[in-house]
Amino acid sequence: MQLDRMEKTLKHLGVGLANYKVLKLLPLVYVAWADGKLTPERAGRLVSLAHERFKIGPEGERILLDWLARRPDKKYFMEGLHDIVLLAYAPDEWEFDVDELPGLLAHAEAIARTTAAAMDAPTSVTNEEEEALAEIARELGVDDGESWARLLRELEPPN
Repeated sequence: MQLDRMEKTLKHLGVGLANYKVLKLLPLVYVAWADGKLTPERAGRLVSLAHERFKIGPEGERILLDWLARRPDKKYFMEGLHDIVLLAYAPDEWEFDVDELPGLLAHAEAIARTTAAAMDAPTSVTNEEEEALAEIARELGVDDGESWARLLRELEPPN
């Protein structure tokens, strides 16, 4: 029953049962596109993470490359985030775990910090990326989604 329901919702996203792990990259892609443009540095980092950390396979990579070529709309992102939570809490043997959800948010923030000048610049997170991180945190049910950039700005002395 659970498998049938998940197969239907994943199919709506263009994701199959054989490559559903690519959904773990969707929060990262959401942040990468948050300000309306995708930089080559972020795209490269996403592809590297897909191979090194997420092991998504060739079909998953095709889906990721589609996401990088054409920005999915907000409804798609929200549906995908919802499905990530469903998979994480599903009683079936999915390769998603609730304990991974905070890590997905951390990876998304790392993508937000990726710039042409640095791969990890905390002050480079834009307001749009901050909003995307907060939405991801809310949807995944993890911390408040406050980035290091925002924390650093709050610690700066007033002018």
